[in-house]
Amino acid sequence: MVEPERYQDQDPGPCVLYIRCGGTDPATLAALAGLVGQFTPVVRVERPDAVVADVRPAVGFYGLLPEQLAFMISTRASALYDVGLTIGVAGSRTVAYIAASDVLGGRIRVVDSDPDAVADFLRPQPVAALPGITAGAVRALVAAGLGTVGRVAAAPPAEVQRILGAGPGRAVWDRAHGVDAGPLVPESPPGSLAADRLFTADATDRGALSRAVIELGLGLGERLRATARTATGLTLTVRLGGGSSVSRSRTLPAATSDPGELAEAAFAMHEALGAHQAPVRAVALRAEGLSAAAATVPARPVPAGAGRGRSVLPSTFAVHPVQEERRMSS
Repeated sequence: MVEPERYQDQDPGPCVLYIRCGGTDPATLAALAGLVGQFTPVVRVERPDAVVADVRPAVGFYGLLPEQLAFMISTRASALYDVGLTIGVAGSRTVAYIAASDVLGGRIRVVDSDPDAVADFLRPQPVAALPGITAGAVRALVAAGLGTVGRVAAAPPAEVQRILGAGPGRAVWDRAHGVDAGPLVPESPPGSLAADRLFTADATDRGALSRAVIELGLGLGERLRATARTATGLTLTVRLGGGSSVSRSRTLPAATSDPGELAEAAFAMHEALGAHQAPVRAVALRAEGLSAAAATVPARPVPAGAGRGRSVLPSTFAVHPVQEERRMSS
């Protein structure tokens, strides 16, 4: 793995991801936000169908390129939730938003953060592509001969303000230059915390699957304790090789962050799903109903044979005797 220190003084490049998953339901959108939250804490849902994130922390710490993170997120979302993502990667939300609209479904579009590259990308875009612009503003700009982002950017700001009004005009002019209105503010506190295991080959060994589920519970517990939070519920989703999925939810007896308790609950949920013949492509566990912990209590012993619940960096891989699997949690 690349040492993180090598990247601390380098320009991380375009680190904003605008992730579209059009047509999805609110539960899947929330799960996607939880998936992205495994890479970075700077995540925000933009309803009805998008998640926006600043992955600078992951780029700087793990030594991964933003487009590598985007590909990992897209791959995991496809395996876990059967959704095809369109992801724009850029240096600002504005440019990432437009980039996500400028590609085919299931593709990733990267726009370099160099000012000339940004200008070249934005120049031919229709003015309607700008985020937040109203239909009335589009009509007024087109009528004034400013039908592309490049023409708006080249116009004096006073002219755009005269057409649209002082505040809206300045906002549109700034966005035509790829400038955001303000910093990305993450949703806080998040209502759930997720972890997943994506197998590089569909798994059939039930013992290995049970160990994976237990380790996900342990990892979530450690992450909850590290951030002084507790959960009141768990949802386990098993994605089958044929494309279907099965899931089970459980309300915990009391709010907890105990890794052993969460691992036991996750294992019981997996057992309750019963034996299924189809190979398993991925398993995901989500802790729900999060709140600040009133006090830290001693953790119960780890279930026998569960293995370690430590966090595994997104760029690492583990090979087990029965099954090779790609592991990811933060």
